[in-house]
Amino acid sequence: MKISKKAEYALRAMLAICRSAPGTTFSIQTLAHDERIPLKFLEQILLILRKGGILHSRRGAGGGYQLAKPAAQITIGEILHLVDGPLDILPGSTTQSPALQSAFMELQQEMLTWLTNTTITDILQKEQTQGAVNFEI
Repeated sequence: MKISKKAEYALRAMLAICRSAPGTTFSIQTLAHDERIPLKFLEQILLILRKGGILHSRRGAGGGYQLAKPAAQITIGEILHLVDGPLDILPGSTTQSPALQSAFMELQQEMLTWLTNTTITDILQKEQTQGAVNFEI
């Protein structure tokens, strides 16, 4: 399975937004600059995430994007589905071997289960754990 660049940018943007305190408003320009995401591409992504119920937008001075729900309720699978459409890990897989087909189906189910059970909060916790390692002597 390979995710699109658009999906990667969406995940990076969501992690950046979720690292901040709840209620923080993000401007598209700041987010694009900080995450090195092309501005026009990010505008499209954030619009998709807003329409999908993950983000709220506010217009005017001090406007921007905010989370519409807690990071613990936003799954990786939900973001990928909104941005790239239905997740099909093995599209068009045809094999003459029933055993191999069964193995592929099992792999797909495990991957979909992980994607639908792993939240942005889970990823941020892993990020904090990995960042906490200190190799100083």
